[in-house]
Amino acid sequence: MTEPVLALKHITMQFGGVVAVDNLTMHINKDEIVALIGPNGAGKTTAFNCITGVYTPTNGQVYYEGQLIVSNRPEGKMKALYAGSYKEYPREVVVNTPDRITKKGVARTFQNIRLFKTQTVFENVLIATHLHKTSNLFTAALRFNHKEERQMREHAMYMLEAVGLTAMKDELATSLPYGMQRRLEIARALATRPRLLLLDEPAAGMNPQETESLARFIVDIRQRFDLTIFLIEHHMDLVMDISDRIYVIDFGRQIATGIPEEIQDNQDVITAYLGVYEE
Repeated sequence: MTEPVLALKHITMQFGGVVAVDNLTMHINKDEIVALIGPNGAGKTTAFNCITGVYTPTNGQVYYEGQLIVSNRPEGKMKALYAGSYKEYPREVVVNTPDRITKKGVARTFQNIRLFKTQTVFENVLIATHLHKTSNLFTAALRFNHKEERQMREHAMYMLEAVGLTAMKDELATSLPYGMQRRLEIARALATRPRLLLLDEPAAGMNPQETESLARFIVDIRQRFDLTIFLIEHHMDLVMDISDRIYVIDFGRQIATGIPEEIQDNQDVITAYLGVYEE
């Protein structure tokens, strides 16, 4: 059986006495588009942060392409305070920083756009290509890296062409319309040559027409760049339209998983979003 591209095993993230993610276990197979949904504050972005090395989870493991990239267990005072529902702990502790995880092939965008505000559209993408550079200060000073530099610039332009921003390459990133800034952030993530792309609310702030265009764009880049995509999103039309499978969490715990049709009719999901009427 083929290893999933991404597997989370019993991920728990606790801040002091607050359990933000509790015993989250899931997997994503190659070429899938999988959505993680839930009400505001459910722990979705926290889960993304545990995957990408922004946070080290309190407990649990993350595997990427069969390799253990994150693993932790509660120690010391946290072990005494630990309130997660899963009480078994990994033997091995593995900590990776975000740049190391990105180098392995995992890229992400953020809920709040994080472009380099004083850089042009082209420079924002070019910076991302430097993740895989082989030159150093010495070779750069002597211009021994001119071939690699040319290749990085060509790759950056290719990314801009892929997202339809070539004509805007010399404009300041922050001068772009909001929807185009979202595309630029995705182009910058793609410039790191990922195999797994994490999108944190890519349709946030978009109108219905922009959201529909984004849905087509996500499906297109999945095929064009041979990607597996994991996304957080509140626009249910987009989620139901493009997702192969959906995970739903509420108060940090998984409450449902399935194909879009199953999630739409799941009473636990409906209750989580709409609440329960009490007389």
